[in-house]
Amino acid sequence: MSTVGYINVSLEIWGAILSFVFITSLYMGGDVKNRTDKVFFLILLCNSLLLISDAAAWLFKGHATAVSYWGVHIANFLVYVLGYLLMALFTEYLVGYLSIRIKISRRAAGFVWGLCAVGVILTIISQWNHMYYDFAENNIYRRGEWFWLSQLLGLIGTGVDISLLLIYSRELKKKELWVFLSYIFLPMLAMTVQMFIYGIAWLYLATTISIIFVYVSLQANQAQKQKLREMELEISKSAIMLSQVQPHFLYNTLLGIKQLCDSNPQKASEALEHFAYYLRGNLDTIAQKKMIPFEMEMSHVKDYLYLEKMRFDQKLTIVMELEYTDFILPAMTVQPIAENAVRWGIIKKKGGGTLTIKSEMAEENVIISVIDDGVGFDPLESKNDGKTHIGIENVRQRLMFQCNGTMEIESKKGCGTTVKIILPRKGMTNEYYCSR
Repeated sequence: MSTVGYINVSLEIWGAILSFVFITSLYMGGDVKNRTDKVFFLILLCNSLLLISDAAAWLFKGHATAVSYWGVHIANFLVYVLGYLLMALFTEYLVGYLSIRIKISRRAAGFVWGLCAVGVILTIISQWNHMYYDFAENNIYRRGEWFWLSQLLGLIGTGVDISLLLIYSRELKKKELWVFLSYIFLPMLAMTVQMFIYGIAWLYLATTISIIFVYVSLQANQAQKQKLREMELEISKSAIMLSQVQPHFLYNTLLGIKQLCDSNPQKASEALEHFAYYLRGNLDTIAQKKMIPFEMEMSHVKDYLYLEKMRFDQKLTIVMELEYTDFILPAMTVQPIAENAVRWGIIKKKGGGTLTIKSEMAEENVIISVIDDGVGFDPLESKNDGKTHIGIENVRQRLMFQCNGTMEIESKKGCGTTVKIILPRKGMTNEYYCSR
């Protein structure tokens, strides 16, 4: 093998080792959680295998043994296939990264995956008609008449990525934009050189350097943001628990149970059981890191409403219309909303009112509605009560972060309030599934 060949092999093995180091770092650091992280993990793995395959192709060529024959054939086949796969994975990563900022169609990724499939099929066909490449004496690789087509497919895929970056450039910071462009233009420059000068393995080295840029500048930073976000969610859940278990609520509930002990011991026992379950539900929320079944959330809500019904009796009417229940959601999602509806809507109204909780499936979303006919409020007025809406805002944040859910609030003074929780059956941000 020539000196250039040894240099190429050395650089590619170095790049493969470096990629494996990043793979280990991601895995050991627990930074492979959502779909985008997993795609980047696959990019590193695919790049490592591609570099190893190309290095093997260089090592096996020039020898007439049976081992070299199969080694050079398999290695070159994998180089082409993994190259197409790497192209599709990068587009998938780019679409996923942009989806965090803005809703984006997956058609571009689908198109590049189609190009990948075409490229793989043509590579398989090339094993017989040698349209991409064939082998001369001593297993020496040489380009075929249609080699340019293999490169054209890569250039088209690159063009798709460039189009995505141009269309959505406003959604990216300058640093992010330049990092993604480096991944595109460095390999493209190397590919152009290789099309005219055979023997210099710059393409995969340029790809490796670009992946390092992406990891250092974007992926590691993204993982750190994810950890900070998880810490914020834990703090948020603790704040909700503390905001819900108010001293006056505990005092009034215990006082109500005491009065029942004298007049109706059996009902007092039932109320005490619901009170214990309610407190346990609040404490379990702090330890809960994953989303929970809707039935579990509603069990907690029903414990709370039982206690309020015990206190207010005829002033509070409760209606449940749960048409669809087979889904999961963040813990303490419905309960804070129901509590706000009772405390600040129905009980503030002379004569009380009705609280209605509905759950239904509409197309690709699950919709939970919490409706009260209480005093209502003007959404345009500033909310200066300090604590009244802390639970609602925490719920809104956790819905967005954990399953890409949203919340809509409609209210009118004297008419009541409607809160709608909209859960996509498939979370788009963190790849949580809100449907079982």
